[in-house]
Order: sequence, then C-alpha cells, then structure tokens
Amino acid sequence: MKPTKIDFAKLLKNYKSGWVGISSDFKSVISSGKTLKEVQEKTKETKEKIYFFPADQTYNDFIG
Repeated sequence: MKPTKIDFAKLLKNYKSGWVGISSDFKSVISSGKTLKEVQEKTKETKEKIYFFPADQTYNDFIG
C-alpha cells in the first residue's frame, strides 16, 4: 500500500491555533476548538473515526 501524502498546510489553512478533528480520509476538518477536550466533546457523537491534531501557523516540522 502506498503511503498517503497529506497537505496539512492546505487542509488547516484557516486554523492558526487550538485543535482540530480531521476525518479519517484526511480530506476535511470535522471540528475545531481551543482545547483538545473541547474538540473531543464536539465530536463525541460522531460515528466516523476522527484524528486530532494541534493547529499551528506552519506545519514545516510536523511528523505524524
């Protein structure tokens, strides 16, 4: 299986701080908030698998 390349800069361009919940296909942001707990609460009822990431100004040094 070929590794998936994810462009976090493009996906998260509107999120400069806090946390985001991203869909399992890494194509959309499901939820955002100031804290991880806040984003987890907002997505608690969601059946889809969600990945949580800190939002930042740049993702140049991000390794997932």
